[in-house]
Amino acid sequence: MYANQAVIPQIKNPVKKFQMQLIIFYKILFVIASYLLGAVPVGYVIYKLKKGGDIRNEGSGNVGGTNVTRTAGAFAGVLTVVLDAIKGIIPVIALYYLFPKDLILLVFVGVAVVLGHDFSIFLKFKGGKGISTSFGVIIGICSFPFNSTSVWLRILPIFIIFFTWAIIFLAVRIVSLGSLIAAALSGPAFYFTKHTLHAVIIGIFIFILTAVAHRDNIKRLIRKEEKKLKRKGS
Repeated sequence: MYANQAVIPQIKNPVKKFQMQLIIFYKILFVIASYLLGAVPVGYVIYKLKKGGDIRNEGSGNVGGTNVTRTAGAFAGVLTVVLDAIKGIIPVIALYYLFPKDLILLVFVGVAVVLGHDFSIFLKFKGGKGISTSFGVIIGICSFPFNSTSVWLRILPIFIIFFTWAIIFLAVRIVSLGSLIAAALSGPAFYFTKHTLHAVIIGIFIFILTAVAHRDNIKRLIRKEEKKLKRKGS
């Protein structure tokens, strides 16, 4: 009788340990899947379908929405921006329903999907600037109750970041300048609207990745050589 009772913990512990290891394995797969989703080169595919060529050989050579707009037209550019943003939203939504309390995983997933866009395995680790995908991550975080603040306060970073970008872009017609300043506000916007520390950390990483992806743009901005996105007909 006593021998049988002693055996029970020895059976349960390995099972529980295996279950924990399996959950960790699933989380690792989730991060990898987020990277791969981010790595899907939407702009490359859209340009290929419309023009039949390689967008990396056109304009700035970037696969993001700005270069698609310049080389394939406004509709193709807007479609690229929207789909790139959706890439950022999907992993956050999936995480909320699968692992809603794992905010550390949220950090890894949010960063992974932007890394995938910026350094796509499908394009020899080159990609876009990450702005639309980063904004998609921000929309995802603000859309679900990862924190306990009111709905209006929770979604406020979306408006702060978007309107900052829009005002700067409309004033100077330089996409990169608006993107850099908006990205710089991501962390503070999350902090002052009482989001979790993990959201603030994601905001900081978004700015770092944005700055890295825009390093050539920053040099041109300093030299006052950055191109403006001209209005149609101008």
